[in-house]
Amino acid sequence: MLLIGTFANAQKTQEDKRKKKLFEPNNAVILAPIYTAQFPFGNMADRFGFNSLFGMHVAYKTKKNWMVGVEGSFLFGTKVKEDYVLRNIALPSSQHVGQTNALITPKLQEMGASIKFTFGKIVPLSEKYPDAGLLFLTGFGFLSHKIAINVKASSLPQLDKTYRKGYDRMANGPVISQFIGGIFMARRKYVSLYGGLQFDLAFTQGRRPYDFYSTKPLHDKRIDIFLGLRVGWIIPVFTQTSEKEYYYY
Repeated sequence: MLLIGTFANAQKTQEDKRKKKLFEPNNAVILAPIYTAQFPFGNMADRFGFNSLFGMHVAYKTKKNWMVGVEGSFLFGTKVKEDYVLRNIALPSSQHVGQTNALITPKLQEMGASIKFTFGKIVPLSEKYPDAGLLFLTGFGFLSHKIAINVKASSLPQLDKTYRKGYDRMANGPVISQFIGGIFMARRKYVSLYGGLQFDLAFTQGRRPYDFYSTKPLHDKRIDIFLGLRVGWIIPVFTQTSEKEYYYY
């Protein structure tokens, strides 16, 4: 009876064992389409409203979870607060007389682009997912933005590509950014993403030699601030795969 009981206990203990598979951190190339919903502050809030940022982040992650990469983005917005820039060539109704004497209302939008070099760190929160956890990213780069005037030059010659430069108030300059959020990269799965808060601070300056509305050069120095919610879908390409199996109670 004692022998039978001992055998039964050993069998039960063996059944209670659990096999746990752990992945080790590995080098990886990260391709991440990104979207950021941005709210402007500082001088940017005087000129534009809410905008969207679409881009691509390409980075290299080391075994120690350090990341270095480059990010390129395009900025779009529909709220232009300086909608008066065309007033001196428009009718009182804000319309323009076109080539065929038709009344035309040009559409004003916010448009811009940025490129940044990024550096960051992943802080894992679980042994099971060493490539997931908190993500801290810092970026340094260049930002440019302007008022986009959408109208056909053939319909409104006074706003062709050359004359538009006198109204678009283009500004650009260096930008620094900080991202704080979470990241999840799963091995052998397609559900990999990250998201969090993005803060951008740009020191821009007007670059057009002459502004037609104010009838003077605009070289004003600006401090443009953005606070946004950023999400990215990650396509990780691990340069090697390693895993360990552990047995535990």
